[in-house]
Amino acid sequence: MYRDKHGELPSIADTVTRQMLPDHAEIIDYLNNAPAGFDVMESVKHLFEEDRRIPGGSSLNSDGVWVWRQDSIEYLADQPLEIPADFVNHVRANDYTPPAVDEGDTFYDALLHYF
Repeated sequence: MYRDKHGELPSIADTVTRQMLPDHAEIIDYLNNAPAGFDVMESVKHLFEEDRRIPGGSSLNSDGVWVWRQDSIEYLADQPLEIPADFVNHVRANDYTPPAVDEGDTFYDALLHYF
């Protein structure tokens, strides 16, 4: 997903699971409803389906604490992937509603760190 950057991150292929969370749909809604942090006008290759592309896939979204790529939402919605427990607890603690984000320089610096 990061074109050979961020080798410290686990591979998405290693997160495939057989167990779907009971609030999976609510978590996907949370990811979709968080404010866009950094929009990228491109399409990226789908990592699981070679003939598909995801528009704006490398765009970054955030709830002010966590940062995720736009294409990761599609992967989580379509594939049984493990979601980090700390993130799931964070989403549940926010009652599945992304908080407003203070979009200062520190926020954008953190987003661009992964781009």
